[in-house]
Amino acid sequence: MSMVRWILVVVIAMLIGFFVYVDINNGVPDNLGVNEGLLAPCPDMPNCVSSQASPEDAEHYVEPIFYHTSVIDAQLAIEHYMLSAGGARVVSSALGYTHFEVSSELFGFKDDLEIYFPEADSIMHVRSASRVGYDDLDVNRERVRQIRDLLVD
Repeated sequence: MSMVRWILVVVIAMLIGFFVYVDINNGVPDNLGVNEGLLAPCPDMPNCVSSQASPEDAEHYVEPIFYHTSVIDAQLAIEHYMLSAGGARVVSSALGYTHFEVSSELFGFKDDLEIYFPEADSIMHVRSASRVGYDDLDVNRERVRQIRDLLVD
């Protein structure tokens, strides 16, 4: 076998292995949801942001989002925005909480976006995390910024 063919076989095998790894690790984490008023903490990787992380944790912390409408209107606006943007699907939704699965266009990486509206507050907590990989190139932080802009404007 020529050297070019050998390199091509190795590259194809590595790509297949990469996509198998991504597919195996793209399952919905079992620790998501609201537990005693808290969303799951971010892992020790820079691929997650949360408004419930410590403000001293600059890598993971994003400010909670204040909104000036009803919970229902804010939640529906976010659901409409996420679903119309493409690549997102609702995993679960109840009044005050929505969990989205957001897939990237190129490789199909999946992120989990959770929105939580504590009762009797005009504040929304958010957690956005990648399921695989180490760094997300600030994709999750940008997603939260877009949601903030949606509710502030």
